Amino acid sequence: MIRSSAPTRIDLAGGTLDIWPLHLFFDDPPTLNAAINLYATVELKSRKDKRILIQSKDLNLAQEFSNLESLPEKHPLELILRTVKFYAPKDGFEIVTGCQAPPGSGIGGSSALNMALHGALNAFTQNRVPKSHLIEIARNIETQVISVPAGWQDYFPALYGGALSVRPGFSGVQFARLPLNPGEMTRRFVLCYTGKPRNSGINNWEVTKQTVDGNRKITGCLEKIRKAALEMEQVLLKRRWEDRFAAVFSAEWQARKALAPGISTPQMDRLIRAALRKGALAAKVCGAGGGGCVAFFVKADKKEQVEEELKKQGGQVLDFQFVSRGLKVQRV
Repeated sequence: MIRSSAPTRIDLAGGTLDIWPLHLFFDDPPTLNAAINLYATVELKSRKDKRILIQSKDLNLAQEFSNLESLPEKHPLELILRTVKFYAPKDGFEIVTGCQAPPGSGIGGSSALNMALHGALNAFTQNRVPKSHLIEIARNIETQVISVPAGWQDYFPALYGGALSVRPGFSGVQFARLPLNPGEMTRRFVLCYTGKPRNSGINNWEVTKQTVDGNRKITGCLEKIRKAALEMEQVLLKRRWEDRFAAVFSAEWQARKALAPGISTPQMDRLIRAALRKGALAAKVCGAGGGGCVAFFVKADKKEQVEEELKKQGGQVLDFQFVSRGLKVQRV
């Protein structure tokens, strides 16, 4: 039995600009994010025959295949099947996947599951792929599945954990760790799920297309996001929680909100207004928006008060902590 798990994340600034070729148009700005303990999990058990059994708890779907060659091209479990084909294990196996993050929550659940899956299958096939190559492979497979370019940022906290500055560039993608204390961050954040999933591929692809087409409104918003990401990196490096974080977090959200209709919803706007009245200092929708989660930066002594207000407004407050660990693979 192989057990693999990877953390999801909260994005702090710079998202969308991690997508190729957008980062090239804006001088390769950083994307800042931090791993949280809502894990994607994979359990893999070997078999003595060639049969492949796959169960997705999130999709409430299970399927059995006679062998590797019988895996179809198109299927509701396509991400898993394409990843299995890449590793091409010689023996049969059973896989059970799940994620503690709500579906479509905007906190990188699919990428975390992707990394957990790669970790389990790589271990099952004797670690043929170096750890440093896992992200590029996972991203390329996800791009095949969603049929639009996938960004880089979500894979890094899933693989490496902690608070990170992810920097795409001309010769690959680098990352640097940010000197943040997970406990201190946890005391200052609230994460609220709206109950309505979103489709990040659609929003990000529309932004990408319009940028390539030279839409000045879109490029203006992305330039503001770039500036916010650069400033946020300095804020985080200097741990300026009290005097600058809220302002930059809010500025990034205002620029993102202006990218396209529907990135924010009336429900999200209502939750944000209510939280700000009760002690939240700033808020930002996670991921590409249009549904999913909202992250709130709060005064430490107002966290419970903000959480109670969000619950009264119909939000689902998620219990989480920021974590330093990334992908973990165990043989049991």
